[in-house]
Amino acid sequence: MSEEAVLPASRRMGRRAAAPMTVSQRREGSAGYLLIAPTTVLLVLFYLYPLAQTVYYSFTNWNPATGRSDALVGLSNYTHLVRDPEFLRASANTAIYVAVVVPCTLAVGLFFAALLATPFRGRAVYRALIFVPHIAPTVGTALVFSYLLSPLGGVVNYALSAVGVAPIGFLTTQPWALVSVIVFSIWQGVGYSMIIYSAALANIPPSYHEAARLDGAGPVRRFFSISFPLVAPTTGFLAITGVISSLQVFTQVYVLTGGGPLHSTQTLLYYVYEQGFVYFRGGSASAAAVLLLLCGIVVSVLQLRVLARRNTAELG
Repeated sequence: MSEEAVLPASRRMGRRAAAPMTVSQRREGSAGYLLIAPTTVLLVLFYLYPLAQTVYYSFTNWNPATGRSDALVGLSNYTHLVRDPEFLRASANTAIYVAVVVPCTLAVGLFFAALLATPFRGRAVYRALIFVPHIAPTVGTALVFSYLLSPLGGVVNYALSAVGVAPIGFLTTQPWALVSVIVFSIWQGVGYSMIIYSAALANIPPSYHEAARLDGAGPVRRFFSISFPLVAPTTGFLAITGVISSLQVFTQVYVLTGGGPLHSTQTLLYYVYEQGFVYFRGGSASAAAVLLLLCGIVVSVLQLRVLARRNTAELG
């Protein structure tokens, strides 16, 4: 009996896999490497290299104005952040922003998606009106929003004055400034959540709702017993992307409040911007950016683990 015949199947397959590649296979392999080469080069140039550079600068006293880093300072940039009241305030503002914006955006988006799930005349128009703020430029929509909230002729304050309420500086006083930024972000993000939820609701077989309707379940009961559980994977996806996006909030803060008043709307990314391009403390800015990146990674991993555990429990 030959040696090949007595070998286990897995080892025989391994021997076959280790056989020399044919000319055709080599050409296919080369073509594959050529196809992914542009993406790999761009990934290295615009993601991996800047990331490695930022981590390096976080341990130096790099000055963006001069482009020079005279010395390694170890962990002093990180220890400075822990004692910096502005950084702690920015972290708290970012946590509040994420905790409010993400669930509210998902809840309102799901509400509109469920409301517009039934065909009726003008449904496309309503969907378009809700979705427009998401695709419109953030700077433009933020300027329109600031005009609406202006204490001098703004529509919101005009309506409040009609019922006897004095004008409110929504973007210049605490805590209204942070509330205004949060409301604007929710208004801008609801359209995206609604579209994704609409696609998820459309994939639910109508027979599920028909069977529940025959059993006497009303619209609210059918929503919480059928629609809501079946769109849970979509909720997980939107929650992860929403948290990552909320941790990077910058444009809204920059245009609406500029981080004020008294840093009450300053977020972590805005803190990085101020440290790097206003005060030219590149080392502190890089350290804050690294901590923000780690925070995003930790939150994403935790969310993925929770979703994986839930899917495992459902399958079991």
